[in-house]
Amino acid sequence: MYSDYCKVEELGQYYNHLTFCLGCMLCTRLEETHLINCPMYEYRKFKAYSGMGILRIAKAVAEGLIDISQGVMDIVYYCTECGSCVAQCKKRIGYVHLVNEYFDHLTILEELRAMIVERGLLRIPAHKNSLESLVRYGNPFGVAKKEERLKWVRDLEFKVKFVPKEKASVLLYVGSMYALEPLVCDTIKSVTRVLKAANVDFGLLEEEIDDGLYALQLGEKALFEEITRRNIKTFNELGAETIVTPDPHSYNAFKRYYPRIGRIDAEVLHITEFVKDLIEEGKLKLTNVQEVVTYHDPCNLGRRCDVYDAPRAVINAINGLKLREMERIKENAWCCGAGGGVMAAYPSFMAWASSKRIKEAELTGASTLITACPWCEYAFKTALEATKSPINVQNIMELIERSIKRS
Repeated sequence: MYSDYCKVEELGQYYNHLTFCLGCMLCTRLEETHLINCPMYEYRKFKAYSGMGILRIAKAVAEGLIDISQGVMDIVYYCTECGSCVAQCKKRIGYVHLVNEYFDHLTILEELRAMIVERGLLRIPAHKNSLESLVRYGNPFGVAKKEERLKWVRDLEFKVKFVPKEKASVLLYVGSMYALEPLVCDTIKSVTRVLKAANVDFGLLEEEIDDGLYALQLGEKALFEEITRRNIKTFNELGAETIVTPDPHSYNAFKRYYPRIGRIDAEVLHITEFVKDLIEEGKLKLTNVQEVVTYHDPCNLGRRCDVYDAPRAVINAINGLKLREMERIKENAWCCGAGGGVMAAYPSFMAWASSKRIKEAELTGASTLITACPWCEYAFKTALEATKSPINVQNIMELIERSIKRS
């Protein structure tokens, strides 16, 4: 049934790789402790809500065995795209050489979501609104006025350069979340103050638009490609040597997805990598901070881009600071619950996932939970209100700003 509606060819090169899945469910658990590390599986308690479940659904849809019902769509869009399933599968399945980009659970999930969008079947209001906003305003949050994206600049004590009117060797790409979400916008102010303290020649885009990854994650591939080409053209015309972003989602887009469409001429760095170099070159002088902190690895920075050491090097560069790691770190880190469109469509699920991470952070005895992602910051800060946790949540750049030795 449905053979005239669902076709194997729609998954293209990915279809044959779906048969590699053994259905073992090891993708949901950590090898070391056997803790369940798939947020949606832990939350919903059904195998369909797992990496294995997504692969089985994709195969059944492609073969015409099931239709894309509201129930199927709920499963497909419940995933935070944290990538834990990919990490665990690669570590534990014997034919690991086959687990490449074609047997990446998230690649297949994105293809499945793209299939839903292409057919005009997306019926999740929050996601439809986000995609419409990206088309109309260049951000997924429904902010119509372009000047709102630079509103935070007014709070700075110094002037910043705006490119392309002025030349700068470093482009600071802010991203939609830091620019437009009031709960996390203090971080981007800290970023600029740290760069200023290090005498970095940086500038901001006067008319920055979203990186587009959110569109891709929701299944709107054509929109993502359009945004990608526009951004690549803008970046390359600026002539900047380096592009630095504090948003791991933007970093993931620029490093892993943009090269499939075009080439960014400049070097792309996450802010933690850039600041690590500044510290090692002696361009940032840090004072002692007597505090115990723990660090949360953002999924897009860690599992998706393998950046684990730079944030920890930055934290450990501050004398007096004690870093106490949580039980689940690096490729085994628990997700904050905000990614993949979950923040917009399933806020109660996000709140549950982020609250679990808050409790895990509390067990370390740390007074502050440090992260390096606006989506994680948002999830944790909203969870603090619900859990009444005594722990503080800060971005790593706010920590660096506090520790800067001012002459």
